Amino acid sequence: MAETSSEPLFPILKGESVGASGEFNGRAVLVCTPEDLNRDWSPEEIPVLKDDLAEHFKQSPGDLDELLSKVSAVISEFGESIGNAAALAFVRDIIFIAKVPDACFVMETDMRIRVTAHENKGNIFFIE
Repeated sequence: MAETSSEPLFPILKGESVGASGEFNGRAVLVCTPEDLNRDWSPEEIPVLKDDLAEHFKQSPGDLDELLSKVSAVISEFGESIGNAAALAFVRDIIFIAKVPDACFVMETDMRIRVTAHENKGNIFFIE
């Protein structure tokens, strides 16, 4: 008989881990416009950054640094493993999973998720 595990078996999304390794459970919050960043972030929230924000963060890198100072994990449709977001995530010691195609299409705000990051790979699991 196979052992049963409380861990999810298959991720709903995958990306590149460019910040800290580890695991974090929380609620997804879709961030599709710069205005969506203007909120009080609670400790269990995980911002999911739409690809359209890449240009905004290039123009206003302080906005990304401020966001990363308030959360424990971020999922992004954009990013490079050697780019600005990666460097900020490393300094802030948070999980930052980049290059997650269609994250804002697959996930919804308030969806309970688990993010895991290990050896430059990031996985995102749905939690009931």
